[in-house]
Amino acid sequence: MLGACKAIAIGRTEEQVEFLTVLARRCGFALIEGAAGGDIPAQRTLISFFLVHYQVGEELLDRVIRSVRAGDLQVRFFPIVVIADDCPFEQVLRYVHLGVDDVISLPEKREVLIQRLTGQLWAEVIYIETPEYFGPDRRRLEVEQSTRMGQAGYASFHIQRLPDVGIRIVRHHIFAAVPFSRLHLAGAERSMA
Repeated sequence: MLGACKAIAIGRTEEQVEFLTVLARRCGFALIEGAAGGDIPAQRTLISFFLVHYQVGEELLDRVIRSVRAGDLQVRFFPIVVIADDCPFEQVLRYVHLGVDDVISLPEKREVLIQRLTGQLWAEVIYIETPEYFGPDRRRLEVEQSTRMGQAGYASFHIQRLPDVGIRIVRHHIFAAVPFSRLHLAGAERSMA
């Protein structure tokens, strides 16, 4: 499964990159490239995973996310996975709000690592694009699932990552902005009911 994919190991130091390279090799990735300092190598596979060491710092992580998400149609949907020490849920939420696809805490069994990584393949994943954000639907981790009403329009992409095909867009929806007066009136009508 992962043998048809490439892993790009991103760390601040060569030691961090080497750690992620060994991890990717153990998981069975076909190609593995290191990127110390967050430099994104050229793509040569249909699906590449960006494995990011948790100690890169938020600034470098944000730069990597922005670089990947600003890529062409194929690259912008590639999974970005933070590999971390066991961390509190609040830290996981911070990573997710930055736009990563998954956070895997170590130590973990090889089989579980492979299962988590291959979970990024074939499944339908929802991405959201707003003027300020492009990435996985962050609402998946909200305690209370609610319908959001906002003033800015957004688009949703339902995608699949298929190792033998690449990125497949299953559905794409564009939602128009809701004017403030309509929001205000909708809230008033609900409170009067």
